[in-house]
Amino acid sequence: MKVTISYQVDLEDIPKTISELLGNLKENDIPLITIDIQDAMSYNNEKNIGGALESIDQARIKLAKFDNHLKGYANILAGYTKTDTDLKLGITDDYDPEGVPSNQTQEVRAENILAEENQIND
Repeated sequence: MKVTISYQVDLEDIPKTISELLGNLKENDIPLITIDIQDAMSYNNEKNIGGALESIDQARIKLAKFDNHLKGYANILAGYTKTDTDLKLGITDDYDPEGVPSNQTQEVRAENILAEENQIND
């Protein structure tokens, strides 16, 4: 089951926080992916195709998780860049186009999303 976690940092600390998160990925995840690929190569050289396939599958699963982390970090940095630019330009719009304060949470139900998707697809 996938869950989303969040925590708050000051706006100016976002680049530093993302650097730390990227460092964690580099130190903790890349070596494990490399091991799976090396295992796949070894199994393949030993003609243990089942073992090679299993190691490749494990590497792909870890790469997918790695990619999800990178995507999240990219989204955070994109949001940071937009917010930073808006602040520098003096744009401080407190309301979104639907009139919901941007500093508050808006509840969205699945049927709302599906209705919007159907309108787009029509």
